Amino acid sequence: MMNRPTRRVRAAAIGTASLLALAGIAFPSTASAQPLTPAPTAGAPIAAGVTGPVAAEMTAMLKLNPGGIQVSDNAMVWPGGAGTTAVWPSPGQKFAPAGLGSNIRYDVLKSMGIDSVTSEFGDEYGVEAVHGCPSGVTVKDYYCFYTDIAFGGRRLQFTGATSAANAGNPWSFDNQTSSWVNTDTNVIVGVCDGANQTGTILWIEPENSAVSALSTSLNDKLSSWYTA
Repeated sequence: MMNRPTRRVRAAAIGTASLLALAGIAFPSTASAQPLTPAPTAGAPIAAGVTGPVAAEMTAMLKLNPGGIQVSDNAMVWPGGAGTTAVWPSPGQKFAPAGLGSNIRYDVLKSMGIDSVTSEFGDEYGVEAVHGCPSGVTVKDYYCFYTDIAFGGRRLQFTGATSAANAGNPWSFDNQTSSWVNTDTNVIVGVCDGANQTGTILWIEPENSAVSALSTSLNDKLSSWYTA
């Protein structure tokens, strides 16, 4: 089903300098960039390994970033208030499903203190989402990275509570980002080609913006990011 954005999204390939001016934010220079201080289901206990059609991919990510909890056949959540979620496409599909996907473990979510799946992650129809990235009056805002163009592949979604991170470790998508969405109305994202927010600033993600296909010079170059 097609996504129906709830906010106007500006998908534009704008130069970094223009975006910095637009945002009114002075991000660190490439030379001085510094790192910012950055219950399992009954049928699939984490100790015994996750289950479902993308279990192998989930298990690989857990090795890098322990603590994730499988909340559906397609999604894992890292509890602790940051709202970090990884959503995989089902086998044979090009796009990760909106919301959490199929076979949602509602009991697990409840044990994590999440009573409303829709208000936290959006619904399965993507009504309160932009290309699967949750957003809306009644849904928490996120910024999202996608491993394929046109918002396809695995979707990694974060809230403003994640102010800085490396893409490779712990999130297993170093040099894999091909498109992105930022629905967060209070967060501007700066993306770097070096670990720990160093190297060249590749692009800036203004509030309420998206790019469906990064240029050849930017595609698969993201290694870390930070927010302002």
